[in-house]
Amino acid sequence: MSLEGLLSTLSSHRLGNYTVGGVIISSIRRRDAINEFFRLVSSGSGGYVTLTSAHGVVESQSDDRLRRIINEARMTLADGLPILWAGKLKGAAVERFTGSEFFDTVMRDPKSTRLRHYFYGGQQQSTSRVVAGAIKLLGQHAVAGWHCPPFRAAGVLEDKSVIADIAATSPDVIWVGLSTPKQEYWMANHAANCPNSLLVGIGAAFDFFAGVKPRAPKFVQQCGFEWLYRLGTDPRRLWPRYRKVVPEMLKILLAEMRA
Repeated sequence: MSLEGLLSTLSSHRLGNYTVGGVIISSIRRRDAINEFFRLVSSGSGGYVTLTSAHGVVESQSDDRLRRIINEARMTLADGLPILWAGKLKGAAVERFTGSEFFDTVMRDPKSTRLRHYFYGGQQQSTSRVVAGAIKLLGQHAVAGWHCPPFRAAGVLEDKSVIADIAATSPDVIWVGLSTPKQEYWMANHAANCPNSLLVGIGAAFDFFAGVKPRAPKFVQQCGFEWLYRLGTDPRRLWPRYRKVVPEMLKILLAEMRA
């Protein structure tokens, strides 16, 4: 097992966890997740954190590498109600924490002013606004840098010059705002290049934080239909995903109930 994998295993045992479709999810409440994030960052021991939704769990059923990457994370939060429901079914002390909520909470925490944040992913419009918002909340000194990569296939290695530039900024945390499985592959491929930085995959959080895309109303989120709201706002991109994810996730939940 790699050093990162060993550290992840020790951390997950300390936190407690449960599985959904063979994917390890941390059994942790929101406030404790924030505390654990700052503990991991301050330790300077590197690695990555994932926030996993039904999409990640479903993709992991046919993608052994993705499942392995998630299972070797220092912490994996339940980003999605089906993941939360599975945890509650198993008696886990878990609360839902979406990527956008986690990112927003950390950005507004006073302890974040003492960290150096790097923002990787998103499009120029949203990420530039995220950087401006971070500077306003945390101060210029807290922003190590940012980079918007071109559109490309999942798993493609980043340009060495970009990795060198990121490493040169000595970030404490690298926020990776890509889709699944792109962000998981990217973190696994490049965590070793920044061994003292904690990488966190947060999906579309940059768009929400920047105000480029609205989140569903609270009652829609609480009913478990945020995916349907998002589908309505971006059907061309999201329909192929949800057409697969929704029925497959239902199968996984039924299997968990029978286990």
